[in-house]
Amino acid sequence: MLGPEMSIILGLIAPFFWLGFFLMEDREHPEPKFMIFLIFIAGAFSALLSLSPEIYLTAEFPQTGLAHQSSLLVPFAFIEEFAKFTVVYLIIKYSKYFDEKVDAMIYMITAALGFAAIENIFNLFNVLEFHEVLQATVVRGIGATLLHAVASGLFAFYWMKGKPFIGLFNATLLHASFNYLILRIEGDAKIYVILILVVAAFFLFRDFEIIKKPREHLVGNVRA
Repeated sequence: MLGPEMSIILGLIAPFFWLGFFLMEDREHPEPKFMIFLIFIAGAFSALLSLSPEIYLTAEFPQTGLAHQSSLLVPFAFIEEFAKFTVVYLIIKYSKYFDEKVDAMIYMITAALGFAAIENIFNLFNVLEFHEVLQATVVRGIGATLLHAVASGLFAFYWMKGKPFIGLFNATLLHASFNYLILRIEGDAKIYVILILVVAAFFLFRDFEIIKKPREHLVGNVRA
């Protein structure tokens, strides 16, 4: 079993990689490092906030099996996407560092990666064998970690377009669908699930370009 130090280090590799990758989308007017740090920590905290309702649902519907797991995917995805959004919204709504629409996408993705970091660390705590450590680090790094970032980025895009409920719906749908396919598909065929996520990531990068050109500043009640 991994010690806590190694679990933390390995659990942070993928979130930090994707964070650096997505921050390049805002190179012209980068966000302050302390804001990125604060939002990342808030995202990690949102993972802990999500535990209470998820534990409650699991206790209320204690059946086991794949069908039971699948039935909880949508409410779990909704809880997690809403939790990430809530912590970001509370921090940036009145912040002077939230002055462009693209900022919302950057902050939401940052929070999502903080959330994913906590999930990764908890998962690695339970890994026993070396090959399982490698598999968990790589698979979660390419799969679950990127999923959180893409889902929250898409949510933020629609939020900035004045359609937050559509954003929440799309993020929940992508999140739940990915987890459902991961549960249902076995073996090497799981690579096709990752490819679906990669396609979703391409749409996210398209959304970045839409929101940046022309560079859209916040006016009126777009924050609401």
